[in-house]
Amino acid sequence: MAAAAWCGFSASDMTPHARAAGGLRVRALLCGACALASVGVPVFAQEGTAAIGIGQYGVSVKPLDRAAVGQTIASVEIEIGVSSGDPARDAAAVRAARAATAGLVGSSYRPVLVDTRLERLVSDGAVRAASYRVVVDGARGALGILVSVDASTAAPEERAAAPEPGFPVIYQDERTKLTFIMSSGLGVYSDTNAWFGAPELFIGSSPIAGRLPGDETTWTEGYLEFGIGGATQIADSDYYLFGAASALFSASRGQTVFTAADRNFLHPAKGYVGLLYANPRTGNSAQLSLGRQTWTLNSGFLISMIAGAANGGERGATYLGPRHDTDFSGLFTGEFGRARFAFFYIDPDEIEDLESNTTFAGANLGYRITDALSADISLITIPTSDLSNRTPAGEMLKRAGTTTFGLHALYSPPATDHFWLEAEAYQQTHDDYDMSALAYYATVGYIRKSLPWRPSLSYRFASFSGDDPDTETYERFDPLMSTGLGNWLQGLSFGKLYRNANLNTHRIQANVAPRAGMNLTFTWHQLRADELNNLGGNAALSQLSSRDIGEELTATLRWAIDRNLYLQLVASRAVPGQALKAIGADEPWSTLQASLYLSY
Repeated sequence: MAAAAWCGFSASDMTPHARAAGGLRVRALLCGACALASVGVPVFAQEGTAAIGIGQYGVSVKPLDRAAVGQTIASVEIEIGVSSGDPARDAAAVRAARAATAGLVGSSYRPVLVDTRLERLVSDGAVRAASYRVVVDGARGALGILVSVDASTAAPEERAAAPEPGFPVIYQDERTKLTFIMSSGLGVYSDTNAWFGAPELFIGSSPIAGRLPGDETTWTEGYLEFGIGGATQIADSDYYLFGAASALFSASRGQTVFTAADRNFLHPAKGYVGLLYANPRTGNSAQLSLGRQTWTLNSGFLISMIAGAANGGERGATYLGPRHDTDFSGLFTGEFGRARFAFFYIDPDEIEDLESNTTFAGANLGYRITDALSADISLITIPTSDLSNRTPAGEMLKRAGTTTFGLHALYSPPATDHFWLEAEAYQQTHDDYDMSALAYYATVGYIRKSLPWRPSLSYRFASFSGDDPDTETYERFDPLMSTGLGNWLQGLSFGKLYRNANLNTHRIQANVAPRAGMNLTFTWHQLRADELNNLGGNAALSQLSSRDIGEELTATLRWAIDRNLYLQLVASRAVPGQALKAIGADEPWSTLQASLYLSY
């Protein structure tokens, strides 16, 4: 059988559908990427169906400094690291820091952008010193920046001399920095009743599966990424040249949910060059980069860096998920005043046996209307793909040529205690046949930062349309590169076999922050199919007897111990609904996960 069919697709050269035609600064410039948490393994479908699930990809990313490059900054928090002893001066320092960093919210994270703003804050005399680290915004399951300011009044000459840079810096002067890239991770994982007690049903036909798991299974995974990266300022301008190259070795030992085979794999990771413009006086910036790199659109509803590279199969580290760098991406992004833009071309790094030759290209334009309200629009196309969708009538509809367009809006006031609202809605059409698919969500939440542990609670409804077999229009939404633990992996276990298509979900999420950099999150998902016709999903679920897919409850502890060390603990229990019970997948699936990451 062809690789495309094994992946759950049919080759695009099959009979097309014919119903309708138409159509900084330098010292923080180095980028890196590591992964976190469990990974969705490949979904497989019978020949002729189109399981546009990207289950071969990971589902989250650890929020360490260079590992978070390319993600959208959801929040910026300010804390007093060193007090002046004067409450009024401390309050003024916090206000100045908030004003200096407010424009970062909604932009793509790059260390140089944060550093240039903090350098301006210090040079203006508002604070004596300022530093930051990347953390999880637990309330929204997104990337956050925690800024620590020194509000003391000691004279500059009283400060101790800055120490000479040590590891991982290779060379550094006023304009240039060259450094080692080094990150590693180790995880221990244990699943009970994987695949709801019926692994043969869901992955028995997988070309990369080995011995399937029993009732209980425990295994370990690890990885090491190593390389070099650097940046140099062009004369005294606001322009920088930068680049990085690295390789990643991963290993798995023990019976996983997919195979018992020991796996060792060495593969290219980063490999990019770029030109950056960053103006510390205005905060304006723009970046052009080419090569193996990462990028995320908003929260990953359509494009997530987690889907940039595959984990699993011969690559191992299926749950640790360390790979995210694409085969090739061209990115042109920028922030000017309250406006931002992104133009992108992405060719994901897929497992060779599952290569679909699918690429994505598009544009995103956004504007921060007020300090609380922002909005952006996106247009995304699929220029190439070997894959097709199949209708209940047996017609084959090519995936290449699909166009996705829509709007995202976020209301999140800077107040200590506040409600927030977020929504996205997208329509999909096709150049060569009648397609009208819809995906949208709406979230409402409340956070009380004035209380200890800063509790928050949110509710979200999300819908990805399915294909109604009684209409001439094709309506199943293509999930593109949608995924991400805490956001668009909708159920830690369910996400491994049911992707974001033909799916309606209710999500309730509660979060507390026991200390800075630590979040404890409780998430409940209820999953229901939009249509009983589920062609394009896992072969065992191509025709459903019920819309009830199931429910899943997950507890996640994320702790950015410092700028380099990150710990994540996860416990989840998924209960199958009537649609799974009807085909013999009737056991609750439980998972326990512990992942520790180190990054420089």
